[in-house]
Amino acid sequence: MSFTQETKRHKKTLKKTRKFVVDGVEVSVTTSKIVTDNDAKSEEMRYLRRQELRELRLLQKEEQRAQQQLSNKLLQQREQMSRRFEQEMTSKKRQYDQEIENLEKQQKQTIERLEQEHTNRLRDEAKRIKAEQEKELSKFQNMLKNRKKEVFNEVEKAPKELRKELMKRKKEELTQSQHAQEQEFVQKQQQELDASLKKIIHQQKAELATIERDCLNNKQQLMRAREAAIWELEERHLQEKHQLLKQQLKDQYFMQRHQLLKRHEKETEQMQRYNQRLIEDLKNKHTQERARLPKIQRSEAKTRMAMFKKSLRINSSSTPEQDREKIKQFAIQEEKRQKNERLSQHQKHENQMRDLQLQCEANIRELHQLQNEKCHLLVEHETQKLKELDEEHSQELKEWREKLRPRKKTLEEEFARKLQEQEVFFKMSGESECLNPSAQSRISKFYPVPSLHSTG
Repeated sequence: MSFTQETKRHKKTLKKTRKFVVDGVEVSVTTSKIVTDNDAKSEEMRYLRRQELRELRLLQKEEQRAQQQLSNKLLQQREQMSRRFEQEMTSKKRQYDQEIENLEKQQKQTIERLEQEHTNRLRDEAKRIKAEQEKELSKFQNMLKNRKKEVFNEVEKAPKELRKELMKRKKEELTQSQHAQEQEFVQKQQQELDASLKKIIHQQKAELATIERDCLNNKQQLMRAREAAIWELEERHLQEKHQLLKQQLKDQYFMQRHQLLKRHEKETEQMQRYNQRLIEDLKNKHTQERARLPKIQRSEAKTRMAMFKKSLRINSSSTPEQDREKIKQFAIQEEKRQKNERLSQHQKHENQMRDLQLQCEANIRELHQLQNEKCHLLVEHETQKLKELDEEHSQELKEWREKLRPRKKTLEEEFARKLQEQEVFFKMSGESECLNPSAQSRISKFYPVPSLHSTG
């Protein structure tokens, strides 16, 4: 069989008819194309390659969908964390604000109760002292009356002509003297009363000042605890945020590794399929070659035998028996040659198959090496990102702590200012109580101003 005949055997004609309309007239065009086995093979390879690309595109879409779902999940986690942080901070502030409000309310009630108690005590004490002073004043007035009577009795002993004038003069002297004494006595009582009540007021103010100081200290302690709780919460929130971001980063790289491994499996599977096709193609080629070889050998053997017999007829110097022997020997040699040719073909096939298998194994190794490098780079990238995240957290924590110092300082300065203002207020209040004449009205409202009774 000639090469042309062999080629024609592996050819087929592919016809395609296209119909379209030109100027309202339907026109059909038929084209034909001769397709050989090689063309069919190329088309099959292109089809398989398109299938592989389609698989990779589907895998890529799955990866993108999974990454989007993970991104949405991570975003939701961060939003939930932010809301939880805000709720915790609001709850913590509300808790301490409520305690401070309760403390202020309790302080106000305590002050109001003490002020009422102080007012009652001051009024009772003023009444008690006033009652005692009125008794003492009555005794003093009685004493003056008795002394006046004694003087009048002495005057009665004087001569009659002098008695009237002397009585008049003594009466005027006694009236002026006793009025002055009584006025001095009342003024002294007033001073003693003022001193006693001022002492009580001073004690009461000192008691109120002590309570006010204690309340301010307690309030400031609560405010310190409030700020400390806020600072602790802020630091814990920074730590939790860092841990969440770190875990999210690990989740992202875990998905990337998982997707990369799936892609590598797909690439390996496609490479193995490709290698298997090469091996199957080579096996088919070898099968065809082994199948064609006996036919070719028989055809060549007939041709060679015919040419050998023709040469014997041309060189007819030998006998027919010798010619038969030569033909027999030629046939034996021909059989040996064909056997060697078959052995050579078998060895060639084995070598080709071994080389192809080695090449396929080399391709797989090279692919795995590239895949391992990609995995290694991904792990390195993850390690670097985690390191950067830790460094960012350390820097953020450092900046937070640096800002915390002035916050604490400002808070303590404000507390000190409040304490100082309170001390100044108490001091000025005490001085004004002693220097301000209006203080007398506060004392005097608890008792009436004493009246001076005439001794006459």
